[in-house]
Amino acid sequence: MLKQFPITELIKQIQATIKAGTGKKCYDHVEKNQKAPFIYAEFINSRPANTKTMYCTDYNVSLHIVAEPNTSSVPIYKAIEELESALTVDISIPDPYNLIMQTLNGVQSIYTDEENKEKHAVLSYTFRICYGFMIK
Repeated sequence: MLKQFPITELIKQIQATIKAGTGKKCYDHVEKNQKAPFIYAEFINSRPANTKTMYCTDYNVSLHIVAEPNTSSVPIYKAIEELESALTVDISIPDPYNLIMQTLNGVQSIYTDEENKEKHAVLSYTFRICYGFMIK
């Protein structure tokens, strides 16, 4: 049986790409009272995306950006642009796996925390990873 790409490795590679592209650390969880600004990656789901010749899985990941408290939306918009730019570079996938597609699904939402006035944006990405080829 073919082994699918590990979710832990996917998050690790997303974090490394964000760190290289933005200089900011990307977390896989958020501690209570985490000081903004920060980015964190949240695995949402996976689903089969096989083709006629390849075994593939689509992994959906939400990337959360939390900006420093500000009355203006400019800092969160700049943080979104910075993250989108960083992820124009494909994440690195170790052999024997292949990254087939890395797609930004857009900004899903932007919230303002009423208590501390931090802006929080959620971006959705899909990563299609091939983990084997079909042979006749």
